[in-house]
Amino acid sequence: MTSVKEREVTYVEKDAKAPLVISDNPADHVAFNKKDENWRYLPSKKFDVLATSPITSGNPLVDVLNASKSHKLSHLGVAGLRVRDIITANHIAAEHNEFVIDVDKSANGKLVEINYSGSTPSNSVIQVNVASQVEAQILLRDFGQADTSLNLAINLGNGAIIKFVFITEQSAKGMHFGQISANVGRDASLTMGIVSLGGDLVRRSFDSLFNDVNGEMILLGATHSADGQYCEHRTVVDHNTPNCRSYVDFRSAVDGQGTHSVWIGDTIIRYNATGSDTYETNRNLVLSAGARADSVPNLEIETGEVVGAGHASATGRLDDEQIFYLTSRGLKDSEALKLIVVGFFANIVERMGISTILQPVVETIESKLKSVGDL
Repeated sequence: MTSVKEREVTYVEKDAKAPLVISDNPADHVAFNKKDENWRYLPSKKFDVLATSPITSGNPLVDVLNASKSHKLSHLGVAGLRVRDIITANHIAAEHNEFVIDVDKSANGKLVEINYSGSTPSNSVIQVNVASQVEAQILLRDFGQADTSLNLAINLGNGAIIKFVFITEQSAKGMHFGQISANVGRDASLTMGIVSLGGDLVRRSFDSLFNDVNGEMILLGATHSADGQYCEHRTVVDHNTPNCRSYVDFRSAVDGQGTHSVWIGDTIIRYNATGSDTYETNRNLVLSAGARADSVPNLEIETGEVVGAGHASATGRLDDEQIFYLTSRGLKDSEALKLIVVGFFANIVERMGISTILQPVVETIESKLKSVGDL
């Protein structure tokens, strides 16, 4: 008879994800590690320094039209801003500028303009509070001429209908980064546009949360990177309450040796978020050799009781048939290229809902394409 000896076996799941941490306290976050998924695409060693040496508060200028503004220096976060990484937490814990912008019913039917500028590095948090039942447009433009940490919290009251566009202007220089958190109230609707054109390195992380039922969140992105620019956007749409709708559509074009764009999208439908309807998509145009675009769509569903859920991603060069069609009608290759790329972006910028930005954005993209030769 053969005896069998039992022994205990311990299973270690080495590839398990670290638990999600949302906290203003740097001590709650894991240390910065360039190999971690959260940072692995970043090309700049200069950015690594920010893990231990945050940018100083600086002296940025914030001009606001059609809303009230207050300012103070702070070492604390603001309501509605969800800090998801060590670098953002370090900048919140360090001295920073805190701007609070209140949008009340006097802004109904108007364009609220927020212009952020400065010639030296700056570290700031902007909190935008929109009162219930307000229907308005909000345009935030980042003109910073040096490294800029700019975190943004958007809080929508019940029934508010807001078109909000955040533009990193072509004239911006240095590194521009930060967390954007949107909070959508009951029966409220937010159309959020993120346009990134300037800056040597741009990294925007966006997340949204529904505070109550029947909310809507539409997130649209347009980025054009050239001449070695790096542009990364991470999006998290969290369906945590029933009967809410979301749609994500990000588009980018990359041109030039060493130019790189990254989009990582997460849509989460919680077990209690029955009746959710969501879709996310990402499209990228690679305009020249040496340019690169990475796309990682993710969809997590914890309930089967949804209206719809899906995602899609596509990355590639321009369609040769489109180029041939246009050149056969008398256009030069460079003219055909501009026409296709501008059309690619014009559609999504128009859907952001602020008509005054369409022409300037299109003209900026056209000017960045001037140096492009035949494909």
